[in-house]
Amino acid sequence: MDSPRLRLIQIAPEHAEDFHQIWSNPEATQWSPRGICKTLDESRQWMSGILPEKNPDGLNYAVFTRPEPSTNQESMMIGVIGVYRSSPKAELGYIYHPSAWGQGYATEALTAFLKLFWELKPGVETMEALTDYENHASIKVLTKCGFHETRRLKEHVVVLSKGAEKRDVLVFEIKNPAPLN
Repeated sequence: MDSPRLRLIQIAPEHAEDFHQIWSNPEATQWSPRGICKTLDESRQWMSGILPEKNPDGLNYAVFTRPEPSTNQESMMIGVIGVYRSSPKAELGYIYHPSAWGQGYATEALTAFLKLFWELKPGVETMEALTDYENHASIKVLTKCGFHETRRLKEHVVVLSKGAEKRDVLVFEIKNPAPLN
């Protein structure tokens, strides 16, 4: 799946080193309850849970830049986006390397992913995303892409980089624009 500046490719074992570059970065993982992956093997183990053969109900993509044809730049994996499960509600997750922040890539990738997801999973009525109440960048991406905040879960999850206490998360949802029902 291509967007103007990005290419979404279904996540595969050959993406492990790029996956590790993202998941081993403390800035990239600062909002993740998972925390950083310290080794390439740890990243491979984490990634194995979202591979299609291990998780057929999920739909997960590596996000690559699409360089301008006039440049000598190479395509670079900048993030991961997808759903870990599709039912009863699809649960969205994404993460990007800090070098990709602030350039509109997350919004562009999510817009492309939503289009692809609804085409591949037309029977799913709702997608939800959970984000820390202080993760303003993620909240902005979700709202720009049509998600609406539906509730706040108090003291729901520990985010390792933010301390040992449980933190509130906001739940955002978006409805399938053309459900089968």
